[in-house]
Amino acid sequence: MERGMICDGETQLRVWARTLEVLGVVPTPQIKGGGFLTLQGASAAKRRGNAAAAAASVVDASSATSNASIPKYSSNNCTFLLLEPPHVPSVISEGVDCILFRELGVGRVARMLGPCMAAVKYLSIGKKSTDSNENATTTKSEWLNDDTNCCCVIDSGYSFTHVVPTHRGGAMTKAIRRLDIGGKVLTNLLKEAVTYRQWNMMDEYHIVNDAKEQLSFVSDKFDSEMKQAHVTRKGLRWFDREYLLPDFVSSSRGTVRLPAPLQRKREMEKMEEMKLELERKKKEEEENKVSDEEDEGNDQQIDDDAAEAAVDMDVDTTAKKKKNPDSKRQKKEKGKKKAKKRSKKRKHDSKQNDNDDEADMSDGEDSDEESDEQRLKRLKVMRDEERKRREREERERQALAMSVERFAIPEVLFRPLDIGMNCGGIVEAIVESINACDDIYRAAMYNNVLLVGGNATIPGFRERVESELRKLAPTNYPVRVYLPDDPVSFAWEGAVQFSQQDGFQKQFSIDRVSWEAMKKAGKDQSGIWGERMNNIVRK
Repeated sequence: MERGMICDGETQLRVWARTLEVLGVVPTPQIKGGGFLTLQGASAAKRRGNAAAAAASVVDASSATSNASIPKYSSNNCTFLLLEPPHVPSVISEGVDCILFRELGVGRVARMLGPCMAAVKYLSIGKKSTDSNENATTTKSEWLNDDTNCCCVIDSGYSFTHVVPTHRGGAMTKAIRRLDIGGKVLTNLLKEAVTYRQWNMMDEYHIVNDAKEQLSFVSDKFDSEMKQAHVTRKGLRWFDREYLLPDFVSSSRGTVRLPAPLQRKREMEKMEEMKLELERKKKEEEENKVSDEEDEGNDQQIDDDAAEAAVDMDVDTTAKKKKNPDSKRQKKEKGKKKAKKRSKKRKHDSKQNDNDDEADMSDGEDSDEESDEQRLKRLKVMRDEERKRREREERERQALAMSVERFAIPEVLFRPLDIGMNCGGIVEAIVESINACDDIYRAAMYNNVLLVGGNATIPGFRERVESELRKLAPTNYPVRVYLPDDPVSFAWEGAVQFSQQDGFQKQFSIDRVSWEAMKKAGKDQSGIWGERMNNIVRK
């Protein structure tokens, strides 16, 4: 794939053949002599010009079906729905048709624009919500349906960003705009930035791409964040992070952690919060003491009564002692006897302990078994050593320091001039595309902006698009931007839903015989597919 289009037909053929194999579909390519041409054998050999090897790899399709352990179906009875970006060159489109009809033997093929299928899904959400919640309060999905059937789809993916205004699911071709910036450009820019500032990562595309996906975000205050970065030491900025490189032994994907200075700073902030909490509790205790002092007056009388009762008890005890003069002497004798007993008991216990210690030492010398207490201590020491070892390895792991790159790289989507591209950003492309539509559609397009594609998952992307679009749109037009839960598969879900409607195959797909007849008649790709792709009418 290059710029979202199929450029390597051989590799794409292998991918589709493997997909059909997993689904239990047997390809029936249209070759002389009939039969099933295996992908690794005849198809590759045919491209090499080895006719003998190609003939040897021909296998009868019926025998292959009968020997299979799972039910298989012929590709001649299948319909292939292909999603593609706008303005695909006719050479590439014709090559894909040849792969599907001649190499794989697909019975029928339908071509649709990916943004159009996303619009179909978008409009169906609003329709379902109004049908099921006619008398209910407004929900998140209900506001999607404004009865205009308009949707401006922004498809920002791997190789490009397309702005496609649609009405009733069909694209307005004259208003389509393309921005040659996608996820691949952002990853390459991040590779260059990391290589210039830290390590050479020019050959580690997948690692850098994973770091971009985990750490990048779109800032709505780009200029102020850059000014703050100039005055704040690196490692103490709130957006500083470290991307731990995978070692491909214990982990195959990198992880994110805070830099050590920022960790210490946050720990200090937590300590200050704890101090403030303690001070607040002390103030509450002091207030409680003040309230308790107010109640002391009521409790003073109770304390005086208790003191008088204690004095009376002392008087009674002194009187009893006077009546029994021999009580003191008896108590002294009893105390002496108890002291003798305690001393004897101590001597006996000390002897017993000495004997036990000697027995334990002798047992320890004669036996290698450890007690439960010793085993627990040993396990605790081992756990502590393992924890310290892991912490040491974590500190010693190689890490990429990511700072302003986190939001400066995605900023290219909104400011292409920063990398020398003489064009506007996404928001300018949206405004230009909507202005190219007829006047009656413009207000509805601003009111139904849909974000799909991998770049739409970047945090802050939707908020930035909505805020900047509000500044450029006419003041009397409402602006609404919708981000689905899964922007990556949103178009695919719309295609699945669209293919299940009645009359889909007859109205939007072409069978193999008709395609061959059109090719012989001299029709080009736009003549074959143009009407079916662009005139989607949803009733």
